[in-house]
Amino acid sequence: MIQSGSIRLRPISEDDTDLILELRNDLKNAANFFSDPPLYDFGHKKWLASLDLNGIYMVIEYVGEKVGTIAITNIDYRHQKAEYGRIVVKDSYRGKGIAFTASNLLISYVFHNLPIRKINLEVFADNIQAVRFYEKLGFEKEGLFKKEYYKNGTWKDVLRMALFRETWEEKYANSNKN
Repeated sequence: MIQSGSIRLRPISEDDTDLILELRNDLKNAANFFSDPPLYDFGHKKWLASLDLNGIYMVIEYVGEKVGTIAITNIDYRHQKAEYGRIVVKDSYRGKGIAFTASNLLISYVFHNLPIRKINLEVFADNIQAVRFYEKLGFEKEGLFKKEYYKNGTWKDVLRMALFRETWEEKYANSNKN
């Protein structure tokens, strides 16, 4: 488990199925997923059973309440990179800095404990709120995949962003000087 103040990250388990279904089947959330709802309990359990060791899948708890999920996936030790994603927080807990703190906790854990030099992500280019959130974390735009996904009757561009260990360390070295 990883914890800071009232936010705790712990490994996902089958007991979290109801939370996952609630988050994944919320149409407001689903509009920004690369997959489409509905997600059923048997589908989630099958996915959970198929997880391998190349990922860190966590539930976000806030003051003991399960409020979201976050993950680092596709960990590639040879090329020292991984993928950030699956960050979703219940609507009623947004705007409290939970996603930001949880992201910082997990990214910090990865850069301090794994031989990873780069964390990347993909996001719909028109999801401006998410892009700004990722930039606040230190991610930078790397490229644009035009008309990459067909979603809700239209082709959507996908933005690729990345965060390098050096950028992360510099950001936190400078913030500790203030």
